[in-house]
Amino acid sequence: MSGLQPLRIPASFWRRDDVGDALGRRDVGALFRLLRQHAGASQQRIGTAVDLQQGSVSVIMSGERTITSIDVLERIADGLAMPDDARTRLGLAPRGSGSGLPRRIALGLGLVAAISPATLTAVLRESAAEAVEYTRERGASAVGAGTLDHLTTVVAGLDRAYPWQPRAELFPLARAYRQYVEQLLAGSHTLAEARELYVHGAYLSHILSDLAHDLGSTVAARAYANDAHQLADQADHDELRAWAADSLALALLYSDLPAEAANATLRALRRVPRRHPLAARLHARLAQCRARQGNRTAAVTALTKARRVCDRLPAEMSSRHGTDSAEHVSQSITSYAAATHADLGDWTRAESEARTALDVAKWSPGRAASAHLDLATALAHLGSPDEAAHHGVQAFAFCASTLCLREKSARLDTALTTRFPNLPATRDFHDRYRQLATHANPV
Repeated sequence: MSGLQPLRIPASFWRRDDVGDALGRRDVGALFRLLRQHAGASQQRIGTAVDLQQGSVSVIMSGERTITSIDVLERIADGLAMPDDARTRLGLAPRGSGSGLPRRIALGLGLVAAISPATLTAVLRESAAEAVEYTRERGASAVGAGTLDHLTTVVAGLDRAYPWQPRAELFPLARAYRQYVEQLLAGSHTLAEARELYVHGAYLSHILSDLAHDLGSTVAARAYANDAHQLADQADHDELRAWAADSLALALLYSDLPAEAANATLRALRRVPRRHPLAARLHARLAQCRARQGNRTAAVTALTKARRVCDRLPAEMSSRHGTDSAEHVSQSITSYAAATHADLGDWTRAESEARTALDVAKWSPGRAASAHLDLATALAHLGSPDEAAHHGVQAFAFCASTLCLREKSARLDTALTTRFPNLPATRDFHDRYRQLATHANPV
């Protein structure tokens, strides 16, 4: 049979469970394989129908390429003459039938001119059917079985991988899934599924905000934080609103806007219970903001509140995507404290807090690297340049470059080169720092 002949797909094909599952997952490769298996369609005939090269069809069928573009999905649906229920499962709008004005709208417009008992009866009959259709459409869904479970697994995996994997590798993955959530929101779904999609989208945008910040783009970080907050509002999810505000505060803090960062943190604190681990983190973030504002009293007060929250936490507790420990939260707060005292120029306290915070490495190498740099800067100011340079190099070994670490490395480099310019340890650290700065991501 010639590959140029039209591809005829029996109606029964679209009613198959495996076809419906492939559509729900937007797995075009699986759909093409099922066409070959059950409709006898060759790669060439599929390609001709959907306007793709035979080689592209082969790559899609092998699973080496996935299709996410709405335009391409529309072209495939049109080329395969996909019925409306199949288009809906794929997350596309139905084509519908007929080009005239729908009868119920025409009847409604007719009432403007004149109303009669017969017309009113017809309108009431149509409106009853219309209400039933509205209810059915709210129950219709293109979110395939297992999609929400898959998104939960992905978000939890990204959250766990964040401290350990290179940010440049995680960002495109998180972005692709954020786009996928947006496509699902644009398709048909139930009201309950919509809320879950908003929650997953908010978590992904929160993660993207922190990743963008680490990669050096405070503009992207702020944009994703605002998006996360908007989605959290749609889901009416207070904890997610707080996480989004924390991400925004971080981006504002490193945009040299400590007052705005403090306001964002205070808004977040109003969203979480007083004994929640996030409350401890937010009080510690507020301490950093106050330190950047030069308000020592407010910074110390905020740190005290953060530690009070830590003292009241259970040994194990639920976290965003699993369990967390009070020890982890406490040592994370200690790393915030080290940064706060370093910003205040209280080098003795910064040294003490940073030494304790180094143990956070078992949970977060990035936070440990930050503690190494705070400790190093404190030691440089306290007259121990060799040990300072050693801890600075340790920070580079712990974690790849992030915006926070680049700023702290610059501060340490200035302290060493200004106070101890001729020491070999200073020159060694300076060379390593220059290499880091040369390969830094643009803001």
